[in-house]
Amino acid sequence: MTTHTRRWMTGASAVVLAVVMGSGAALAGPARAGRGQQAARAYRAALAQVGLTPNQKAHIRALVSKERPALMSLRGRQQISAAALQAVLQAPNPDPAAVGNALLKLRADRMAVRAEMKNLRKQTVAVLTPTQKAKFDGYLDAMRTVRRRSRG
Repeated sequence: MTTHTRRWMTGASAVVLAVVMGSGAALAGPARAGRGQQAARAYRAALAQVGLTPNQKAHIRALVSKERPALMSLRGRQQISAAALQAVLQAPNPDPAAVGNALLKLRADRMAVRAEMKNLRKQTVAVLTPTQKAKFDGYLDAMRTVRRRSRG
């Protein structure tokens, strides 16, 4: 192997490792902290905008309290996966396979939380009238737009 080839392979390996480590840090770092609380606040704020009847409020409270243990469990698993990814990335010489596996585990946990939240939203929307549903969806869409613009 020539010196030029060796240098090129070393440089390419360093770039790949930096990309993997950077994407892992971006996914699991403190910048993501609090997203669950933001989603819960947006959900509550959207419901506050639609003018729920007392029966609807009671029904939605029952839905949320029924789903809360599952969501909390999934959120705990997600936090453990994020911490495991951070631990793998903090190693002096991170194993690319371990980093990849930790990223995939974290992604799977995030997808599970998302699916559970989608299920809760579907059940909530079923309780709303068409007018309320339009207001609810409009508010959440506006919040997503604001969040996307603030990210850049």
